[in-house]
Formats: sequence, structure tokens, C-alpha cells
Amino acid sequence: MNQPANQSVMHSDNISASAPRIALYAGSFSPFTIGHRSVLERALQIFDRVIVMVGVNPSKPRRQDYVDALQAFIDKTPRAELLLWDGLTVDAARSHGARWLVRGARTVADFEYERTLADVNRAIAGLETVILLAEPELSMISSSMVRELQSHGHDITPYLP
Repeated sequence: MNQPANQSVMHSDNISASAPRIALYAGSFSPFTIGHRSVLERALQIFDRVIVMVGVNPSKPRRQDYVDALQAFIDKTPRAELLLWDGLTVDAARSHGARWLVRGARTVADFEYERTLADVNRAIAGLETVILLAEPELSMISSSMVRELQSHGHDITPYLP
């Protein structure tokens, strides 16, 4: 079907095909690792803009030094922005114009967990989730592993962007 040049194509959800593709990448990022960086960089190949949302996780208190390091990284990353949010991820996405969520998965267990979250987010907010698999050489890196190494005095800089 040919469209006249002055009409934009509309998706089934009535969003213009020319509207910016904005995604939200949520996590505790405690700390933001090179694995997270990989997911963000690959998401920026798909989306026009990615909002990196640092959420609240009661088991991982938000550390200002981690937030500051992430902000410094985001400041050097075109089309990425940082958001601190204390509510539901879907509410942050709606209020910032994001139509997709980005998640990373390192293992089958991560994937199953992320799939469940994706199903819930689609059901309650109509948001689709793009799950990016970890690059094999980064699949062993997690924020909790980095925190554990740090707590025992190990150098964690190889795991941070």
C-alpha cells in the first residue's frame, strides 16, 4: 500500500513511525558494570534515545558514588540520559515517553526472570521489553560479584566502564 508523501505511516498502536524510539533501561546499577555498558551500547544501536533509570532496590541501597560514576559515564554517551526513580518502572517509562524497556540477561535463569517481568509490564502498561543477551566474555560479571570483590579489597576497575 503506497502512502502519500505528506502522510506518516501509523503503527497499530497509533504511534507515528517518525516518533523517536525511546527506551528505558532500568536497574539498581550498584555499580554500573562493563556488562551494563554493553547492553546500553547495543540498545543505542536500536533506539534513538535510552533512559538509564536507577531504581530503588531495598536489598541494594543506592550509593551516591555509584550514581556519580554512572552520571559521568552517561554524560559522555550521546543519546543516553540518567534518571533516578523511586516508583514502578512502567510509571517512569510512561512519564518519560519510553515505549520499550531494555533488559539484559546473562543466563537462562536471568532470561526466565526477565521474561516474567516482561509479561507483567506488557499486561499492566502495554510496554514491550527487549532482552539483550550478555556477550559471552561478560556473562560472569554482575554487580553483586563486583561488590563482593570490592568488599574484600580487590581492584574492581577492570569491571567498570
